[in-house]
Amino acid sequence: MITVTPDAVLAVTPREEERLIVHQEPRFTRRGFTLMEVVFAMAFSIFLGAAIITSLMTSQRFAARARLLTNARAIVQRNIDAASGVVFSGTSSTPAILAITSGTGVVCDDDGGAPGENIQVLQSGTNVLVTGTLMRIVTAEPVIITGTASDSSVVVRRVTFQINYNYLSLPYTYSETTLRSADSQ
Repeated sequence: MITVTPDAVLAVTPREEERLIVHQEPRFTRRGFTLMEVVFAMAFSIFLGAAIITSLMTSQRFAARARLLTNARAIVQRNIDAASGVVFSGTSSTPAILAITSGTGVVCDDDGGAPGENIQVLQSGTNVLVTGTLMRIVTAEPVIITGTASDSSVVVRRVTFQINYNYLSLPYTYSETTLRSADSQ
């Protein structure tokens, strides 16, 4: 400890001088940001913005796929309803929609236009058409009545509608199946 009296001469060694300088109060207070803080804040903002934009783009792709699947499901369901609602006696004339096909099916065109079924996706207020192929597969279903022999007069058809389409270079398929018996049975 240094004691200073009015008559005494103050002799300060270099070590004590360093200590006094280190413990001095700064002449100005810190206002604003350093360059490193600004650069770090900008980098963090850019990273956060990129993450938000990426997640928005991903959610838009998922939403577009969901809209496309909904449209494909509606087309298939419309055809299943048509197969269920057509008059079918079983023995006389068979409607074309219930005619037996091969195991791979036949291309079905229910919109009356060019081959291939159009599935519509809306983007930015304009219509973008994604073309899919609607397949119809109809097979005769074996009928087994429990307790008796097989009754050949019972006519049952397994009707499957399947739509295949590509979106963003990826293949998608949706199908539904129903069983249809003749109306008179």
